[in-house]
Amino acid sequence: MTPTETGLVIVAVVVLMAIIAFTVQSIENQRRERRMRLLLLKDQVRRADHLLHSLPDHYITREIRDLLVRYLQQRWKLILELANSPENRQKLEDAKALGSQPLPVVEHPEGSMTLHTDRNHAERTAALLRELFQFLSELKAGKLLSSIQAAEVVYQVKEAYTRTRIDVELMDAMEVESARGAAAALPRYRTACAKLQQLNQTQQLDRQLYELGVHLDRLQEQVNADRAAREEEERRRRAEEAEQDDRFAPGVFTDYR
Repeated sequence: MTPTETGLVIVAVVVLMAIIAFTVQSIENQRRERRMRLLLLKDQVRRADHLLHSLPDHYITREIRDLLVRYLQQRWKLILELANSPENRQKLEDAKALGSQPLPVVEHPEGSMTLHTDRNHAERTAALLRELFQFLSELKAGKLLSSIQAAEVVYQVKEAYTRTRIDVELMDAMEVESARGAAAALPRYRTACAKLQQLNQTQQLDRQLYELGVHLDRLQEQVNADRAAREEEERRRRAEEAEQDDRFAPGVFTDYR
């Protein structure tokens, strides 16, 4: 073999090795991109699923649920294009089934002025609603949600957030009542009640307003009773003072023999 032939063989081997290396690297890059795409899609699924199953049932309207369910279905279809496994196919079927389920009928807790059980519960709900609002904003920015759809659902989210904050105001009023009494708490309750009435366009808050109204009536009776007691005490005190003044008035002599 001549030196020229030997050189050509060496060049051919080098080129072949470069092609093989490039092909292997391309395949690895594709696998990495596919894996990263899958991770991103599954992270998006977890986020939507978390919102759908963590929000209180009171706040899951048909529009909010349908939007989240459609988003989940779209994500699972994209996942199946990358990883068509029985598990992923079942997840898609589960997402489809969610859309056909009836919305739960949830009544306001009887005897409670608030929807939430405590302040931590209300703060968690507020955080979820802020996350949902951010989620909707991202969908709109990504052209995955029309302006009309976004306007309706965002309105519902803002209304739910306002109701949650009113619950916190009611809890503040309860703390004031416990620490300072009915008279100090009554204005706070009335302010929260007025805000709830403004939200009650569809009469869905009637039960909560009823419970709050019962408590307001009881507090007002207590305030009236306390005022009457103070007035009676003041009248009695003045009567005693007047009696003392009459007893020791000039020119008045009392024979104690």
